Amino acid sequence: MATASMANRRQALAALAAERGGSQGATGRLWKRVALAVAILALLAFVAMWLLGFFSTPREIAEIRRLVDEQVVQLETAARTGTPPDQVAGYQNMRDTMRAVPRQYREQAGREFGRFFAARDQAEMDSYFALPPERRQAELDRRIKADEDRRKAWESERARREQQRRDAAGGNANASGPGPTGTPSGRRGGGTEESRNLWGKRQIDRTTPEQRAQKAEYRRAVEERRIQLGLGPSRRS
Repeated sequence: MATASMANRRQALAALAAERGGSQGATGRLWKRVALAVAILALLAFVAMWLLGFFSTPREIAEIRRLVDEQVVQLETAARTGTPPDQVAGYQNMRDTMRAVPRQYREQAGREFGRFFAARDQAEMDSYFALPPERRQAELDRRIKADEDRRKAWESERARREQQRRDAAGGNANASGPGPTGTPSGRRGGGTEESRNLWGKRQIDRTTPEQRAQKAEYRRAVEERRIQLGLGPSRRS
């Protein structure tokens, strides 16, 4: 009798264990199916976002990158022959390109234009020092005059735009909103102090001590000549 009772208990325990095991197995299979479904949905979402261009370079930025690449190559080539950067084909069009950048892409575009500014600065110095010493002052005078002409043209254009805004607002200057941002000739005076400091740090990281010394010598020559010509200090950073 005792033996039969023990056997019945073992059978009951085995049945209970089997029932629990089946329940756990079903739960495990359910979670696997849920995980698989989530993975498939995530993959489909990734593919859809990729097709919509979320992970690709925007067309506007790709075009700017292409233009900057072209300018960098031309500036580097011109510098080796002593050609000043403002006489490189397409140089003057870069400012218009900057103005046309959609607001949502300006941060990305800023990084691309940073490469242009760095190449421009290097070309200015290389082309200057590639000239014979007796020709350098005349070239400085030409550059300073061209820089002043661009500044005046920019200020005139800014005044014209502000007048158009006032006219559109019925003569109410307060309703016209702020004037256009930016600085003439692609200057880097705008932006926050943090962004300017970051740009300066990147420039230091990308240049050698010799290049930085050459830049300091060139800037000193420019500022001294501006003073001799009765002009104020340049606005370049």
